[in-house]
Amino acid sequence: MATRPWWLRAGASATVVVLALVTACGGDDSSGADGEAPTADAARGAPADGPTADGGWSFTDDRGETVTLDEPPDTIVAQTVVAGGLWEYDVEVAGVFGPLRRPDGSADPGVGLAEPDDFTSVGETEGQPDLEAVAALRPDIIVTSLWGPDSYWGIDDELVDEIEQIAPIVAVRVEQRPMTEPLARYAELAEALGADAGSGPMVEARDAFDTASRRLEDALAAKPGLTVLAASGSPSELYVAWPGGFADLLYFQELGMDLVSPEEHPGGGGYWETLSWEQADTYPADVILADVRGASIDRLLDLAPSTVESLPAVEADQMLAWPASYAMGYGHVASILDDLATAVEQASDDVV
Repeated sequence: MATRPWWLRAGASATVVVLALVTACGGDDSSGADGEAPTADAARGAPADGPTADGGWSFTDDRGETVTLDEPPDTIVAQTVVAGGLWEYDVEVAGVFGPLRRPDGSADPGVGLAEPDDFTSVGETEGQPDLEAVAALRPDIIVTSLWGPDSYWGIDDELVDEIEQIAPIVAVRVEQRPMTEPLARYAELAEALGADAGSGPMVEARDAFDTASRRLEDALAAKPGLTVLAASGSPSELYVAWPGGFADLLYFQELGMDLVSPEEHPGGGGYWETLSWEQADTYPADVILADVRGASIDRLLDLAPSTVESLPAVEADQMLAWPASYAMGYGHVASILDDLATAVEQASDDVV
C-alpha cells in the first residue's frame, strides 16, 4: 500500500474535505434493497473456514488461495490494522509489522481500540518487516491486507518471496470495496481462528457498528447540503482522493455523504489527483477530513502551508480527523462513525 506524507484534520461541519495520505479502498454497492445502510450481519457473506475434521485448519483468502495447515494456527504475525482488528475479538497476535505509534509517540490509528504496548513489533518501518524478527517467532500464518492482485499492505514487493518462505500469507482485499466487506472477512478470519461469533466482543462490536452506521446515516440525511472532499498532502503538493478507491469513503457515500470527487479519475490504479497547494481551493467544501496518521490536527495545521488557512472549512473551524488507516474491527470503525456523526450533527452546511 503506497503512502505519502500527510497533513490535515479538525472540528465539525457541513461540506467535508478529507485531507489524507494513503492508497485507496472502495468498491461494490452493498446497501440493502430498501436503501438502508447495510448491517454488519448482512455483509458477512459465506461462513468462514477454520478447523477441519482431521484436526487441521484451512482458510480461503481473497486471492482465492486456500491456506491449509496440519493444525489450527497458534502463532500469528499480522500487519498493524489486522492486529488491531483481531485484538477486538480476543485473537492473540504474536508479532505486528507496520506503525504502532505516530512520530510524536501517540498511538497510530491502525491499532484501533488497543494500545501500542499490547503488541510486539517486528518492524515499524512501512513495508519493511524485520525478517529475522518475524522468523524468530516461527509463525504459522502471516496476515495482511491485499491492494490489487498482488500488493500486500506492509510488505514491499521485493520482500514477499522471503516472507512466504517463513509462513504462508493470508490476505483480505480492501481496495475498491466498501468497508463492510473487509470488516466481514476479517471477522470471518477471527472466527476461523477461534473467536466466538455468537457472544461477547464480536456481538458487541457488530451491534456498535450497526448503531453507529444508522446514526451517521440519519445525521447526513438531516444535512443534505453537506459536501465532503478527501485529500492529503506533502510539503509541495495536495492530493485529492478519489472516493471510489477508499473503503471507508465508499461506505460513507452509501450512508448518504456527498463526497467531492476529482474531475478525472487518476487512472493507472491511482487514487489521488495531484494539485499544487496554490490550487487548494479547486474543490470547495464545508468540512475538511484530514489524515491524522502522522500527527494530531493541531500539529498538522502547524505544518500546513499558509494557503490552507484561507480554505472556508479551515476558517470555519470545520476540519475533521480522518484516521485513513484504521483497525479492521467493527468496534474501532464504530467509534470512527460515531465521531463523524457527531461532527456532522454539529456542522454548518452553508460554509461554501
